[in-house]
Amino acid sequence: MRRAFIFLVLGPLLASVTVAIVVIVQTAGAPVREYAGSLAVVLFFLALPVASIAASFDAYLERAFAIPLRAPLIAAIGAIIASGLAYLVLGCLLSPSSLKLFAIGGATCMGTCSLLANDYSCQGPAVRANSLLRN
Repeated sequence: MRRAFIFLVLGPLLASVTVAIVVIVQTAGAPVREYAGSLAVVLFFLALPVASIAASFDAYLERAFAIPLRAPLIAAIGAIIASGLAYLVLGCLLSPSSLKLFAIGGATCMGTCSLLANDYSCQGPAVRANSLLRN
């Protein structure tokens, strides 16, 4: 339940609030600033499928990998899914070079969600190099 809340609520919320703040700061006095709230809502709903797929991968990999190996994998999966979804939905409006921003945002948000969703209390001692793969 905690993983679903973190990935499906906090992940898209983190993405949309971050983009809204960046738009407001970067476009001081420009007409684009008025649409920052609308852009945040659109990005929240575009981030939901990315977060749900990344959450399912994170739940699947939870038993196989320790968190130092799982978080970068989930970040990479989030980058691939976010840039692919942006290309499918907004491909005619965006240049291919601007898709890297969606990849960076997806990787950051999903990697953060993977770290937050980890249950640190049930882990044993510190993870060593030979114990990154769990049996």
